[in-house]
Amino acid sequence: MADAFPTTQSIWLRHRIDDDAVAARAHVMTRYFEPLCAYARASANLRALGEPAELVNAFFAARLADSSYLLRWTSSDLALRHWLANGLLIHSRNCALAARRRGTRQETVSIDELDRTSRLRPSDHETDALLALERRWAVRTVTEAHEQIRAELESDGHASWWELFRLHTIQGKTYAEACAITGVPLTSASGTHRQVVDRLRAALVARLEREGIRPSDIDGELSLLQDLLES
Repeated sequence: MADAFPTTQSIWLRHRIDDDAVAARAHVMTRYFEPLCAYARASANLRALGEPAELVNAFFAARLADSSYLLRWTSSDLALRHWLANGLLIHSRNCALAARRRGTRQETVSIDELDRTSRLRPSDHETDALLALERRWAVRTVTEAHEQIRAELESDGHASWWELFRLHTIQGKTYAEACAITGVPLTSASGTHRQVVDRLRAALVARLEREGIRPSDIDGELSLLQDLLES
């Protein structure tokens, strides 16, 4: 996993875009397909245009084939999930518009040109759709971080540390109860738990930086993750 999470997280995807565009596209499609489908599923406007998975796949096929699309994101000052939600909404709307023009006016309309000239207002995004996007993104982000740290601890021979964390934090057991199950000494339970929490936080920060979140906004995004998972 070491090469997947370099120190310079904020430029990881930019390097992939420059050096291995295929890997960059694969990362984006794997990471954001489900959140974007959740967005489309919760959007009344997009549901009227087609099946969520079909809309997302069509958007990926059209936009990620353009090598400049992800490069433009790197200078947009937007989180990648928001950049992609904007793109999905614009592209889906413009595909429908182009189809109507071809049907009623017999016009040949370029989707690329429509996409380049379209502008979004904040009100164009439906609240329920944005919330669905954020929730699905939060679940995926935290799940991936948990799986990474669990695998690392197991590889290091510390599977009991993860089990202590899971029992105490997720299941709500006391340290005494968790230690009796895992065999971790009660005297070291708090310190062991803190080490797991710190490693999880670092894994989450790495993912947020990769998405383009600025260092000054990291704490706010971590709080958002927690709020979304508790709501």
